[in-house]
Formats: sequence, structure tokens, C-alpha cells
Amino acid sequence: MNTSLPSSSPTLGPLNRREFLRATTQSAAVLGAVAAAPWVGGAAVRGANERLGVGFIGVGGRGMSHVGTVQKLIADGELLRIVAVSDTYGHRREEAGRITGAKVYAQYRDLLADPAVDVVCIATPDRLHVPQAIDAVRAGKDVYCEKPMGHWTQTALSRQFYLETQKLQRVVQIGNQANSSPEWRMVGDYIRKGAIGRPQLVLAGFYRNGDWGERMPIPDRTALPGADLDWEGFLGDAPKVPFTVDRFFSWRKYLDYAGGPCTDLFPHVYTPFVSMLGLKYPSRAVASGGIFKYDTYDREVPDTFNQCLDYPQKLSVVLVCTLANEYQTDPCIRGDEGAIVLQTDWSSGVDRFTLIPNKGERREVAGGRSDTTRSHWKNFIECVRTRQKPVSDVEFGFQVQVALNMAMLSYLEQKVARFDTERLEIVL
Repeated sequence: MNTSLPSSSPTLGPLNRREFLRATTQSAAVLGAVAAAPWVGGAAVRGANERLGVGFIGVGGRGMSHVGTVQKLIADGELLRIVAVSDTYGHRREEAGRITGAKVYAQYRDLLADPAVDVVCIATPDRLHVPQAIDAVRAGKDVYCEKPMGHWTQTALSRQFYLETQKLQRVVQIGNQANSSPEWRMVGDYIRKGAIGRPQLVLAGFYRNGDWGERMPIPDRTALPGADLDWEGFLGDAPKVPFTVDRFFSWRKYLDYAGGPCTDLFPHVYTPFVSMLGLKYPSRAVASGGIFKYDTYDREVPDTFNQCLDYPQKLSVVLVCTLANEYQTDPCIRGDEGAIVLQTDWSSGVDRFTLIPNKGERREVAGGRSDTTRSHWKNFIECVRTRQKPVSDVEFGFQVQVALNMAMLSYLEQKVARFDTERLEIVL
């Protein structure tokens, strides 16, 4: 950890309502402008009639969901073709090859060397995202990278990915698909127009009754490392430990490969607020929690997690999670002139929301649900062709990853985490 900086860091002074609205309006204008201006000096703009070759690195549950999305886009006339698949588990990659008719690679670097691959989708365990994405942009590929962008130990590597992507001017879309939700954008528009004044507090949560998300299915208890199971490829830069089927197949249980609610579930909850409020790096983070329910097996990640992120705009985002009870409470954005209470499905949009002004009548606004993964892919493919910035580009992904990493390190080290915006480093 960087300990060369003082334990406190300067923050911006409080913004008045007019300043906040001007700042968020400018932020929204910038986000809109990236859809209207190609990157200077980037790769050549691709023709609208050019068919793009798609390669998939990681074809487990989420990876195959992306395969299905791309197949539907192809069926609807999108000029794509699935040309390659890769996975560290032989059964998965062979099955994906059979379903798609694509070339099968045991090693993802061989897939990246295939000239037929124009873009890659990375849906591997968290720890492999950034190393594979760095290799992909260096190989001249554009990347759709699942969330979280990286592992909670990889802040420096994530920063390297962010900087190299900008230098090489590749198109990277991080899988925060709420950024492609028109319903969330509508909520953001109300806030930017001053419906609740200056936002000061966000309260949200993720609630589930069950540990099935971490205790993932194990298809073959007798599996061993070999030609059809690449244990070294799975480990990546993680500590070198002996093989177990639980670590390989049920990796979300372990801190070496995952972060539990903080990095697995909170990206769904947190990123819509980051996007619509124009937030960047938190000035500080504190977190608490533990394994309060599922303590009878070798689970390492918490099942209860709470985090508070303070921003220089004098705004706090408080997120809570328990996997022991699924009773839902509605997220709320509180401003100095009112509040917005949301009824939302984190994966597909905002069903409706209620505007509650400090003075005047409350009002319900209809929302809706969208296929945000499909929209996210369409935005990505359009930006690959035009060299524009996608709605969840690598800079946004890095800002989100920094916040999650700050909270995770605060929880593990039992310290306040701060962020040095000049060095782009977390300070404990």
C-alpha cells in the first residue's frame, strides 16, 4: 500500500445547487458528445457493411449468455460472425465450438493471434479480466470485458489497462450494462434538471436468500489438471496453490479470485448512480461485514457487506448487502430539495420512480425494462465501427473498479481507504 502520502487528502469545497447542476449538465454533455465524435488518431473507421469476427474468451454461464446475445444480433441482421472460442476447461470450449461452429482454442493467446478475430468478449473469472484484456488491446483487438473490470488486488494493473487502452486507442466496453438503460438515463435527466436539488446521499442495497451465487455448480468432481483443464491458466497472477475442484469450478467462494458482494453484486447496484450523477473517484471509502451466515464450509468472501463512499462533490453513496434475507427495500437518492425513490430491477432498468419534493406533491413516473445487455453490445459494435467511445468505456470502468477496490481493502484491512487522484493510487 502507498503510505508516502498524508493520512488525509484535500477535498473540493461544497458546491451550491447551481454549481452542481452546471457540473452534471456539463458531464452529461460530454457523455453525449462522445457519441458524436470519433477518436482522433484511432484505428481506421470500419465500413458499415464490414462483417466483424467475434472471439469469446471464457464460455461458462455468463460467456455463453453473451454468445446467445451475439447470435440473436446476427439473426437480426447485425454484421457479425462468431469465429473463435477459448476456455481453460475443455468440455466448455468444445461444447461452445459445437454450438457456434467457431474455431476452438485451448489457449486464449492463440485466439488473440487469429487474424479473423476483430473483437473479443472476456467473461472469465475476475482475476483474468485485466491481464487478458491488456493482451487483447496489445494484439490490436477491441474488447467487451465483463464486470468487475478486474480483481480487487489489481488496482495498479487496472490502471495500466486504462492507460494502455487510451494510448493504443482501442475500443473497450466494460459490462456495466445499466449505462445502456434508457430508464436510468431518464432518472439522470430529472436529477440534472434540478428535480431534487443537489444530491447528497444515495442509499441502495442488494438482498438475496442463498449462497448459490458463490457455491457454483461443480460438473465433474473427478476432474484433474491436464489437457482438458488448464489449472495454471486459471490461476493467472493469483497465488500458486494446489488444485482443487472447488477452487476451479466454484471460484467465487475464494478471495484469491473474487470479492463477494462488493465486486460481484455491487457493480449492478452502484454503476447506475455513478453514471447518472457524473461521479468519478471517491475521496474515501469505509466498509464492514463478514461471513455471518454461510460459515460451515470453505467460503472466504463475505456474505454481508456494507460500504460508504464519500465523493468530493459532498455526496455519499451507501450500499448494503445480505445474502441471508431477500426482503427488498427501495433505493433512494436524497437531495437538498427532494428525493427520488426507485422501484428497479438492477439487471434491466427502472420499473417506476417516485419524485418526493420537499414542497409540493409527490409524483410517480413510469419507467420500463430493457434488454440492456443487447443494447450494450449494439453500442459496443457501433463504436468499434466508428471509433467512438462506448457508454461504459475503460475510463468509466477504472473509476468504478477503484471505488470497489477501496471498499474491499477497507474491509480487509479495517482502515479508511483514500484515493490519490494525481498518482491514481489507493492510500490506506
